[in-house]
Amino acid sequence: MRPCLTLLAASILALCAPDAPAQQSSFRHTVGAYFMGAAMSGTTGSGPVTTEIDIPASDVLENLQFGALFDYRGEAPKWAVSADVIYMGLGGTGTGDRGRVTAEVDVDEWLVEGTGSYRFTPVFEAVGGLRYTSLSTQIELRTSQGVVSTTKVSAGWVDPIFGARVAAPFSEAFSFTLRGMMGGFGVGCDFTWDLDARLKWHASKSLALSVGYRYLDQDYEEDGGFKWDVVSQGPMVAASLTF
Repeated sequence: MRPCLTLLAASILALCAPDAPAQQSSFRHTVGAYFMGAAMSGTTGSGPVTTEIDIPASDVLENLQFGALFDYRGEAPKWAVSADVIYMGLGGTGTGDRGRVTAEVDVDEWLVEGTGSYRFTPVFEAVGGLRYTSLSTQIELRTSQGVVSTTKVSAGWVDPIFGARVAAPFSEAFSFTLRGMMGGFGVGCDFTWDLDARLKWHASKSLALSVGYRYLDQDYEEDGGFKWDVVSQGPMVAASLTF
């Protein structure tokens, strides 16, 4: 919960901070693409067939079949809308049954998120929206006796999410953003939360380059069915255009 406390402290400081220079009154669009070196750890499976996965970022990159990560933000002086789309096709190796079973896990994952936000101060926004997750998972189990079994599972769900975003300018050239969200509450996931922190360099009025880190925790389980209790986290780099 330490990252959540960090976001809360930053939010309180943002609410108490003096007003920044007034923003332009016109509606602005920002489109971006980014790359995330995500590590994955947790538990996945279906019914009695589950496996622990612990895939470092280097293995995710090695086993990445295809990835596409895009985001959009439309911004007015007091409110904003945003969308985030992630697709990753990847695979890795895990273990189950206390190390006596080896599992080959292949995952096709979609994360599609839409949010709206209201700005209370020039640097602080309250955020709310929905996140759709779609997973297609294949688990191939091999025992020490050479027995092989394959389980294929697909699942999709929608989570309500809410949180806050802090955007603090350091100078005309650099700024920092921190967004924290939580949700699920049994509607989709039992619980999910994430943090997204970015340091942005404004190379020009329209072009910006960012480095940052993202942490996403999802705990989803169908009754007697699919289970996805997995953390995805890692550094990221991004480029965006504003017009």
